[in-house]
Amino acid sequence: MSEVFIGRQPVLDTYMNVFAYDLQFYQGLTPTCEATLQATQSLITKIQEAIGFQAIVGNHTAMVHLPSQMIRKEFLPRFDALHPIMLEISDGVLGNAHTLRSLKELKQLGSSIVLGEFIDSKTSAKLASISDYAKIDVSGKSGLELKSMIDLLHQKGIKVIAQKVDTEEQFQVLKRLGFDYFQGYFFNHPTVINGKKLSGNRLILLQLLAKVNEPSTRFQELSDLIRQDVTLSYKLLAAINNPAAMIPIRVESISDALTYLGLNRLKFWVNTLMLSNMEGVPKELLTSSLARARFCERLAVDTKYKKEKESFFLVGLFSNLGAFFKVSLEDVVIDMPLSNEIKAALVQRYGAMGEALSVVEQVEQLDASSSHLTFEQLDVSELSERFMLANAWAQQAIL
Repeated sequence: MSEVFIGRQPVLDTYMNVFAYDLQFYQGLTPTCEATLQATQSLITKIQEAIGFQAIVGNHTAMVHLPSQMIRKEFLPRFDALHPIMLEISDGVLGNAHTLRSLKELKQLGSSIVLGEFIDSKTSAKLASISDYAKIDVSGKSGLELKSMIDLLHQKGIKVIAQKVDTEEQFQVLKRLGFDYFQGYFFNHPTVINGKKLSGNRLILLQLLAKVNEPSTRFQELSDLIRQDVTLSYKLLAAINNPAAMIPIRVESISDALTYLGLNRLKFWVNTLMLSNMEGVPKELLTSSLARARFCERLAVDTKYKKEKESFFLVGLFSNLGAFFKVSLEDVVIDMPLSNEIKAALVQRYGAMGEALSVVEQVEQLDASSSHLTFEQLDVSELSERFMLANAWAQQAIL
C-alpha cells in the first residue's frame, strides 16, 4: 500500500458557493517521518505530472495541509498565479523556527494561513495570532461554546471555518451562530420534509429526466425534447463544444452531437444541463454528482465490471437526486425508468454499484483512518488518485 494518500473536501460560504477546496495529505502505513516526506513529495510530483493540482480545484483556491517540514516554497503543489494557496497549520509548527520563518515568507508572497483546529488554549491563541483563518471542529460543542470561540476569533480579524458540517440543518444553525465558511458535504443532505410534494416546475423536470433516461427513448424523441427548449439546445451545444468533451470537430447541430457522442453520452449531457438549471441548488452539488459519476465509471473500467460502466456512471450521477429535489432519494427514484439493479444500488447500496457508491462517499470523507479502504483490487491510494481525476474532469465539464 502507498504510504500517503490525498483527500479533498469543499469549503463553502454562507451562500453555499465554493470558497476553496481543502486538500489533505494523509499517511497510511508509513514507518518513519522521512518515509512520509518522501512519499508525500512523490505523490505531489505524480499528481502534477498527471493532471496538475489546479485542475482538481478548478478556478477556486486550494487549502493545503502538508507535513510542517514541507512548508517550503520549493515543496508546495503548484497552482496558477491568480490562485494563491491557503496553508493549513497545526500545533506542531509553533516550536519550529524554520517553519515559522517559511510561513512568514510565503505569507509575504500572497499565501494565507489557516489554523487547522482552534481550541480554547494558549497554543491555539498564539497560532491564531499569525493566522488569517481558523477551523473549529463543531462536533460535541454547544452553541454557547461555539459562539464564544467565534466572537474571540472575529475580534482578532480572523475568519472562522466550521469543520465536520454534515447536514443542511446543521449548516443553517452554524450560519446563525456567525461562522464564515463551512467544510463538508452537507449540501448533499438537505432538509427533507416528509410527505412534501414537488412544485410544478420540479415535477415537470423530473418527468423530463424520466423520459430522457427511459431505455426505449430513441434519438428522434430526445432531439424533439431538446428542440422544445431553446435555452437547453444552446447550452447543450456549448457544453459539447467545451474542450472537456474532447470532440474532434465543432458540433453545430444535435444530429452531429449524436454522431460523435452516441445516444448514451448525449443523454448524459441533457441530464447534466437540466440539473444545472435548477434554481436554489448549490453549484457544488452538480460538481459532486459529476465527480461521483466519473469515479464510479472508473471503478467499473478498472475492475471486472467494465461492461457495466454506463450503469455505474448513472448511479454516481443520480446519487444526489434527492438533494436536487429536496425529497428522499427513494421518492425520486421510484418515478425513474431505471433498472432494478440501479434502483437497488441507489436506495439500498446493494450490489457492486451500491458498493461503488458507498466507496465514493467514504472517499469524499477521507481521513487518516481510511487507510484500509478498498474496492476490488484497488487500495485507498489508488481510489484517492481516481477521485482526484474525477474531480478534475468534473471541474472542466461544468465550465
